[in-house]
Amino acid sequence: MKSKVPHPVQVAAFFALAVVFATWQPFVWWRVGAAVLMLGFGCYGLYVLRRSKRAESTQEPSELE
Repeated sequence: MKSKVPHPVQVAAFFALAVVFATWQPFVWWRVGAAVLMLGFGCYGLYVLRRSKRAESTQEPSELE
C-alpha cells in the first residue's frame, strides 16, 4: 500500500505555486481562489507530514524493547 505522507518537496511546491498564482498578472479572482486552495493543501500536507514524523518518533522506542 502506498504511503499517504507527502514528500517535503511536494509540500513546498504547493506553497511556491500559491505564490506564483497569486502574483501572476493579470490578478483576477480565480487566481486568488487557486492561491488560497493551494495554501490550504500545503498546510494540510505540513500537518500530515508532522503527524507522521511524530508517529515514527513514538514507535521507535517501543521497537527497541
